[in-house]
Amino acid sequence: MGDEEMLIELENASNWDVATRYHEFKTKPFLKKDERLRDHLRNISRDAILDRAKAILGQVVRPLKRDVAPLDQLPVDALGAELDLEATLEDAPWIGVKSVPFQVHDLLMEFQRPRQNAIILCVDTSLSMTGDKLALTAVALAVVLLQFPEDPIGIIAFENQARVLKHPTEQIGIDELLVRFLDVPAQGYTHLEAGMKSALRLVDEVPRAQLDRPPSTVLLTDGKYTAGRDPGYLGGRFPHLLVLKMGNERASRSLCRELAHKGGGQLREIENLVDLPQTMYSVVKSLLRGRDLTGT
Repeated sequence: MGDEEMLIELENASNWDVATRYHEFKTKPFLKKDERLRDHLRNISRDAILDRAKAILGQVVRPLKRDVAPLDQLPVDALGAELDLEATLEDAPWIGVKSVPFQVHDLLMEFQRPRQNAIILCVDTSLSMTGDKLALTAVALAVVLLQFPEDPIGIIAFENQARVLKHPTEQIGIDELLVRFLDVPAQGYTHLEAGMKSALRLVDEVPRAQLDRPPSTVLLTDGKYTAGRDPGYLGGRFPHLLVLKMGNERASRSLCRELAHKGGGQLREIENLVDLPQTMYSVVKSLLRGRDLTGT
């Protein structure tokens, strides 16, 4: 297709059509030269992806957990703080002892705070995942970050090599994340081993102090690899690994099942592309609410 024909096609394309073909368009020579047009198409793609994500997302409800802390150590995100009289009086050193002065930290407060469970998302962006697959993967990532903007979520994209799109402790807006994702080059090889190794490094980056459980990793792949070694040996190194397998190809099912089993998690197969964002959303929501997703 010539440059002129492509420009005519772009004029008649819907925003979602542009999003599904953005990785194809951006490699064309005329777009490489026209930075403004390339940015315009990327913005159209980003907005189309964001619109789909918001349509999937329901009411944002933050999972909470109960906690107790001295009055002078209440965290800034404490909700509904009330005096826990029973805990305060249980071992109060100042009761009946005049020589022991009352201190502010003697008051124990009961409160709720947002539950934090870290998740690492490791997604295939190779040529086998382009088009609708890649655009719907972007929708899935957007849904996760819209629902859980403050949780320690890390994101890896891999094809020939692995790229960190977001570190677990990094606070970035959804627009910036989608721009980073759309700028990832979709290339011919699938280095699943490199993607999983990078995901393990992000697992090690997660601060563990406020976590209820070790970080979970969600691997999104079609189960095929064309570079690197068989990554089966890496499954058992994850504290918790879930695999979302795209497509119904039987040949790659055994590897996906092996990885999920060794990682103590589940294998979920997504045969219908349009189900990907909702499936990713439900899996991550369950994990961040503390529900155990184990077994294949």
